[in-house]
Amino acid sequence: MNQSEDSTTKLLQSEVLQIESNKESVLIPQENQRISWKQELKNIFIVPIQKCGRKISLDGNCTPINQQSNVIKNSKYNVVTFLPKVLYEQFHQFINIFYLGLTISQFIQPFKVGFLIGYLGPLALVVTLSVLKELYDDIKRHKRDRQINSTIYKRFLNGQWQDITSGQLQVGMIIKINSNQRIPADILVLEATDDQVFIRTDQLDGETDWKLRKPVQYIQKKGLSNLDLTNYFLNCAQPQENIYDFHAVFHSLQSQEKEPLSLENVMWASTVLANGSINGIVIYNGFETRMAMNSRQPQTKFGKIDTEINYMSIMLFIAMGLLSIIITILSQPALNFLAISVAFVRYLILLSNIIPISMRVNVEFAKLIYCYKISIDKGIEGTIARNSNIPESLGRIEYLLTDKTGTLTQNDMIFKRLSLKQNVYTSENYDEMKQSLLTEQAIGNGEEDAILRDLLLAIALCHNVTPIEENGERQYQASSPDEVALVKIAESLGISLLSRDQNAMVIKYNGRERNYEILYNFPFSSESKRMGILLKQEDLYIFYLKGADAVMKQFLPETQRGFVDEECENLAREGLRTLVLTQKIVNKQFYENWKLKYEQAKCIENITQRQNKLGKVRKELENNMQFLGITGVEDKLQEDVCQTLENIRNAGINVWMLTGDKIETAICIAISSGIKSGTQEIFQLKEITDEETLQQRLQQFETRTNQLLVIDGTSLTTAFKKEEFFFRIATQAQSVVCCRCSPTQKALVTECIKKYTNKITASIGDGGNDVGMIQSADVGIGIEGKEGKQAALASDFSILKFKYLNQLLLWHGRLSYKRSALLSQFVTHRGLIISMIQTVFMCIYFYLSISIFSSTLILGYATIYTMFPVFSIIFDEDVVEKVALEFPPLYKSLQKSRDLNPKTFMIWCWKATYQGAIIMILAQFLYQNVFLYIETAAFTSLIITEFCMIFSELNSLHIVMFISTIGSTVFYVLTMVLLPETLVVAEVLNLTFWVNTLIIVLFSWMPIFLCQWFIRIKQPNDYEKIMKQVKGKNKIKTNLFT
Repeated sequence: MNQSEDSTTKLLQSEVLQIESNKESVLIPQENQRISWKQELKNIFIVPIQKCGRKISLDGNCTPINQQSNVIKNSKYNVVTFLPKVLYEQFHQFINIFYLGLTISQFIQPFKVGFLIGYLGPLALVVTLSVLKELYDDIKRHKRDRQINSTIYKRFLNGQWQDITSGQLQVGMIIKINSNQRIPADILVLEATDDQVFIRTDQLDGETDWKLRKPVQYIQKKGLSNLDLTNYFLNCAQPQENIYDFHAVFHSLQSQEKEPLSLENVMWASTVLANGSINGIVIYNGFETRMAMNSRQPQTKFGKIDTEINYMSIMLFIAMGLLSIIITILSQPALNFLAISVAFVRYLILLSNIIPISMRVNVEFAKLIYCYKISIDKGIEGTIARNSNIPESLGRIEYLLTDKTGTLTQNDMIFKRLSLKQNVYTSENYDEMKQSLLTEQAIGNGEEDAILRDLLLAIALCHNVTPIEENGERQYQASSPDEVALVKIAESLGISLLSRDQNAMVIKYNGRERNYEILYNFPFSSESKRMGILLKQEDLYIFYLKGADAVMKQFLPETQRGFVDEECENLAREGLRTLVLTQKIVNKQFYENWKLKYEQAKCIENITQRQNKLGKVRKELENNMQFLGITGVEDKLQEDVCQTLENIRNAGINVWMLTGDKIETAICIAISSGIKSGTQEIFQLKEITDEETLQQRLQQFETRTNQLLVIDGTSLTTAFKKEEFFFRIATQAQSVVCCRCSPTQKALVTECIKKYTNKITASIGDGGNDVGMIQSADVGIGIEGKEGKQAALASDFSILKFKYLNQLLLWHGRLSYKRSALLSQFVTHRGLIISMIQTVFMCIYFYLSISIFSSTLILGYATIYTMFPVFSIIFDEDVVEKVALEFPPLYKSLQKSRDLNPKTFMIWCWKATYQGAIIMILAQFLYQNVFLYIETAAFTSLIITEFCMIFSELNSLHIVMFISTIGSTVFYVLTMVLLPETLVVAEVLNLTFWVNTLIIVLFSWMPIFLCQWFIRIKQPNDYEKIMKQVKGKNKIKTNLFT
């Protein structure tokens, strides 16, 4: 046994001992460690995740015993818990508790002011609608769960394949997965139809590329059906969250063989087998799968309008309380405390309509309709509203933070340049480059041709691309579109990648096939920012390394670093993405020595020490690389990016671009996309590590005007040490570009802008590195791009193209906010006006604490008479879509909250107060003291006045508005016919009644209408100016708002 095998054995023995010593740790708390009663109660119903490694025998036994269930449960309720949970959710809201208290008060005789139905009805309607919505959503969740849990798989047991459902799977079971089947649990691949298979992981990590997976080599060679499964087992690490890390060891007791296993041997739950079929063993299930452990309850986002509506509700509650106190004082100045308390409660109950119980339901259902209209808009096809809480926030965004690659650009790489130290080749020099590859002997310029040939071979060989034959055509699968683009460049120049598996790859060059054995492969990672591959071709050992210039420089001789810096900057100024390629020829002895060190490092027991040692040994191979050249590829702008950004800027939205690219590339894209306007100058903060220097530079920036601020990652790190000072100045700029930005920095920038400006922010991106930024923003927008769906799945709204922001913000966002602002104030008006009628009635009749309207009328008013006409406001449009998109400055008024603010709230309160008082006073005046006539006239006038107010506030008419108004009128007439005791029907049939009603309506509604009409003539809103010009002229001024 050699030294490497001895180290491996020690590692395996330590793993077994660790498992044996920890097998009880899940069930028994350690010394001096207490488990809370909540955790103990939770453990009764949910099997806790094991915090230790496990030994899994291929015959199904697991040590320690694992009792996790694989049943997926996304539903929130079951038959027993549905009503208790839903009712709890409903009645921990203040308004519902308040109305529940009112309803209960009607069982207490001193507080009874009418029939119970008048207070129970509105509460029951609101709660019922909410409960039905929850029931509908949870039934859909139950159906999805049932469909997944009942999926049939084949289990290998006692030498036979038997049916088993996904929900029945346990750790240690061996199952068969066929092509295009979902992986039901975390599975280790034992054998496959081929030596390798591919999986799709888009539902796990959002990446659309296929991932290579390999079986256990021992079982693949022997065949699963030929083995005595009791002689084989796995040592697996404990369950963890990291989907990019896995360590296990396969053991054969019979032959004493061991095989280290890694990420390439496992398939995580919810991934899909893309090709072939495999037999695998379940290693983690249920809550221990990577999918489950990475599932987080997403941060609940609420729109600013929800906060404003809550503020309105608080103000109304205070007003109701004060009004009740005033009336109580005026009516009972000399009575005892008990009588005053009873009177106060009765007045409070009578004025309770001031608190709009249906406000939340109206607004929530309106949001669902906004999201539905977004999803069916053919102009932005494929857009998905994933968060129905915040559609109005789309209409009030003031800061847009955008990624660059794949968001502003297409992430479709087009070859533009190859830079060698001796020469530069462009996409126009294809023939010249092909000529250099006609023979393996250097021709023409000798050394230059040889280096070009080596560079193109490096491009064709140094990657993780796998060719796939589909319908007779060769397709390429890779973890990055950049790699596919480079392989296609090599193919266009005559070096084709024919095949690849885990051990070898074959290329075709000069009409001949060349076979390369893959000895070691070091995939690209965001931490290392480089990728390497060690190959053997006949007796030649060659190591290729490629990566970002900032990283690759350290592996080059000093004499070549200056050229790399200068050339990369030149390419970046042209907006090209760069990649530095190098190679190193090693002899067999060097390789054997290096391999021994690397294998020994892999067997170090401590994971941290192992990773550090592996890194050091890898650098021995990477040192003193030979520079080959630099590739420059162009990432073209997405369709209509310039026009979209121009519209966004004209809408008053500040644009920040956050990218991991070089500062020169970022500036180039900022110029070409229009983030930098033609008149702006560029102010750079580059490589600043000193806080004092940064402060001085920022003070210089503050004194200048019309500047584009550009800051790199190093300076940004320094800026976070003085974040308040930095963001106070930076947020004054119309546009900012942050370069060399890490995902963490992107999220921090977003959070700081929210923190120090208190403005609504939106973040948009397409890759996994944008998820933090998207989730941190008030509105997260994901683009389904070539980097996958991870950003889209984490977003509040997902779109297919950047240009869709136009319609999403300027049209849907604007309309959603304006409609909800009007709806919320109208609902407030509807409750306040009837309360004012009640208040005036009590004042006229010596503070008599009885209701002017019967319980039936109050119930009808709160539900069918006016609820639907008022709700139809959400179909109103103040401008047509074309105008909203052509005139982005219309968006600015929304940012200033002109549609919903304390001033507009007080105006609506004044309208309700005036109208309620006029309706009651005129009804009393026209009918003197005939109470039933007063009630009939006042209520009929109230309904008609509400209808008039609705139509006078509308800017456009919709069929839903007519239907809801006619329907409500029909219900009102039916009430009079079917329940004649509620109103004086004989009086309603009298012409005098309708004349009196017309007088009341005109005096209550016409003055307000005339005031609004006069204001619109003298001080029209922005949209009124626009629509007036659209209707009156064909040519519209573009400087209307300047």
